[in-house]
Amino acid sequence: MTRSRLWVALAVLLPILASLIARISTVDLAYHLRAGEEILTTAAIPTVDTWTFTVHGRPWVDQQWAAQVTLRMVESVGGWVGLAAFRATLIGLIFGGVALIGIRRGLDLRTSALLALAAFGVAAPALALRPQLLGMACLVVVLLLVVDRRRHPRRMWLALIVIAIWANLHGSFFLGPLVLGLAWLEDVHDRSSDAMHTLIVTVASAAAACLTPFGPTVWVYAAGLSANPSVTGRITEWQPTSLRDVPGIIFFTSVAVIGLLIARSERRVAWPTLAWLAVFAFIGIYAQRGVAWWPLGAAVALAGSVVQPAPTPRIEPLIIRRINGLIVATLIAATAVALPWWRPIEPETTLPVGVVGPAPPGITAAVRDAASPGDHVYVPQMWGSWFEYAVPNVLVAVDSRIELFPLDVWQRFDAVSAGRGDWQMQLEEWNVGLVVTTPTDEGFSSRLRAAGWLELFRDGDGAVFGRG
Repeated sequence: MTRSRLWVALAVLLPILASLIARISTVDLAYHLRAGEEILTTAAIPTVDTWTFTVHGRPWVDQQWAAQVTLRMVESVGGWVGLAAFRATLIGLIFGGVALIGIRRGLDLRTSALLALAAFGVAAPALALRPQLLGMACLVVVLLLVVDRRRHPRRMWLALIVIAIWANLHGSFFLGPLVLGLAWLEDVHDRSSDAMHTLIVTVASAAAACLTPFGPTVWVYAAGLSANPSVTGRITEWQPTSLRDVPGIIFFTSVAVIGLLIARSERRVAWPTLAWLAVFAFIGIYAQRGVAWWPLGAAVALAGSVVQPAPTPRIEPLIIRRINGLIVATLIAATAVALPWWRPIEPETTLPVGVVGPAPPGITAAVRDAASPGDHVYVPQMWGSWFEYAVPNVLVAVDSRIELFPLDVWQRFDAVSAGRGDWQMQLEEWNVGLVVTTPTDEGFSSRLRAAGWLELFRDGDGAVFGRG
């Protein structure tokens, strides 16, 4: 195996291996799995909330229904091990696609692979298994169609199919028409004869995104989510990206590096390329969640314009090629070992040990044993979706569908945890029978004991309280 092919293999295998080592977060995924189960069981998309006691019956626009069905079908076949393998596959396809974009743009194999690995390094914090990951795969497909549009103009129409599917998977579908619009600007700048064709496909793609059960209102949902104060105020990843955390530092460093590359480039960088970079940089700056899209869009802008092919490598000795093959074989073996199939199962959650989190096994079993169907259980927001999935016969206070809950619900929820106002009366009003606390909520636990609540269970993850 040549060194260039080794780099391409690394661009795919290293992201896959990293994804298998990392835990699967349940914070969002758990409620998507439950929704997928209900959709498959009832053959209907949910339209109102039926899982919480704070907004029970409130309208719910479940725009991500197709992703939920997909994730649930994967789980039904392979369990959480299958979900881990599915995430690894998606990540391998996404960054393998980035490498292919570089090759299509005229870069050599090694430079394309390095571009893909750099993109993975920037996007890694945002690669949790949830509908967004499916959206990222859709974006890479559209980017590939855009990169190939002058060689294969008719294939551009496939973007309409991808965007129609994307609009049923995740709210990021608006990036599809946006990318096509940026491609049109490139065509206008280059005075390409394909400019009109690209413009027609762009306009048609905006209409294709309306092919959902919600019709054109899917655009209202996508726009409203990013402007919802409950979302932007409470969820860190919907707040502006800053230098106060590692993902923000990596993002701004990558922006600075690209700026330096442009400044030192011997070739004049065209304004459409700068437009590509500006648009995706703005998305990354606007919200931490947008950082995931930045390296994918930036890769298209950089390849062939700012980043150039490396010199043709020399012919490598046979021993070097054999060592390269051994490295790839070792990575494949490590990937097989990293699969969760080999890990023991936790009896309380029936999940492989160390694969999923946060999913407190002891507390989950205690709530399942203590609760009756229909009981109201007050749990921390980060666990809300997990208990909706693991103990589906109870109702929780709030979950990860942040946009569903009005501001006054969040204020009352926070007041109970902090002990502000008449928090006991609020629990009475909500008819809460069980309360779950974390180790960081020891003050809350003390207030519950003082108010006569009984501690039913405690372990390192927290405690469960029932009414005295």
